[in-house]
Amino acid sequence: MPVAIGLVVNGAATYAFLGIANRTLSATTYGSLSVFWALMFAVGNGIMQPLEQEVARAVSNRRAQGVGPGPVIRRAMLIGAVFSAIVAVAVLALHRLFDHSFGGDKLLLVAFVIGMVGFCAGHLTRGTLSSHRRFSGYARFFEVDGITRVALAAVLAVIGVATAGPFGLVMALTPFIGVAAGLFRQKGLTEPGPEAPWSELTRNLGWLLIGTVSIALVVQGGTIAVNMLATPAQAAQGATGDFLNGLQTARIPLFLFQAILASLLPKLSRQAGMGHYDEFVGGLRRLVTMILALGVVATLAAAVIGPVAIRIVFGSKSTLTGRDLALLSAAFIVIMSTICLDQALIALHAHSRMAIGWALALGVFVGVTALGNDLFLRVEVGLIAGALWAFGWMVVCLWARLRHHARADPIGLGESFAEMPVDS
Repeated sequence: MPVAIGLVVNGAATYAFLGIANRTLSATTYGSLSVFWALMFAVGNGIMQPLEQEVARAVSNRRAQGVGPGPVIRRAMLIGAVFSAIVAVAVLALHRLFDHSFGGDKLLLVAFVIGMVGFCAGHLTRGTLSSHRRFSGYARFFEVDGITRVALAAVLAVIGVATAGPFGLVMALTPFIGVAAGLFRQKGLTEPGPEAPWSELTRNLGWLLIGTVSIALVVQGGTIAVNMLATPAQAAQGATGDFLNGLQTARIPLFLFQAILASLLPKLSRQAGMGHYDEFVGGLRRLVTMILALGVVATLAAAVIGPVAIRIVFGSKSTLTGRDLALLSAAFIVIMSTICLDQALIALHAHSRMAIGWALALGVFVGVTALGNDLFLRVEVGLIAGALWAFGWMVVCLWARLRHHARADPIGLGESFAEMPVDS
């Protein structure tokens, strides 16, 4: 329950932050912030979430054996520092490309580099807290991060900031505040223990990295694609910002889905680990069926209520229609269902199949989007096509894995939390 509340608070804060920024900035400037937002979460979550997953798994295993996790956490911090440094070097090497995407705002470049360090600290903290079952601290990270982001954005709006850079800097800095809040009064997280070989953390890191980067680019890639494909006139009218607003509106069910996943996935993982495959399949089938059924309602609601909600929150009439929002909602419902299946594959130690499926789905998204003409429709159809490909791939791989009665180790509740696709 604390984690569910934390996720809902963070989701509402995300919506509020973007609403304040949209009302404060011009259409073109908000478009630059939208691209920054999409790239920040695509790269940050895509690269750092596998580290969180592996930390949660390794620490959970050590604690189950009564072994101190301190050496594993220190290894993870070093890996995270290397990841952050690689991103910083890449940003500097490609600064012209980033500069163009960010509308020439140099502060957004600085914020992006800082933000990668913040994402690293946040994911490491969450992995450590969840593996120790410190779920109050885990939830507090999300709550404080979201609330602080909104409060600072409100300050920027009051003093009349008209550039995207300060808003981007707020996004980059608030994860550090969330880390401080999450770790407040937390003791005994880094108990000493035997040295950790690199393999203890990197066993599945490569496949997880491919999978999470691919899914992050599918989820956030729509905003980036609109920015790249928009004509100068469409960019001036705020097409990129409009699409991000619609994307966030269509993704509202995702916040509730994360709470559902947190409660049901551990049960499925235990069943797989015990070899109870009939129960495993039955529970998974019920979960996916429930999401798809609720998705029909969510898609209809997005078509009817979505434009009104955008007008109320963001203070302007969106160029997105009810059809656009319905298509986006449908795409995310399929993605949510697919995430259930890919987590089941992870529970069955089929990391490579999960990663390949999402990498191919990213390719499908790019290919279908490239073929269209209508700016929003081509991206929306690309998202649906990529999501459907991933869903079909995961179904086939899961069927094949279960058919051969693959053995799986139980995944603890902490690891399951870490493997949730928390994405703003």
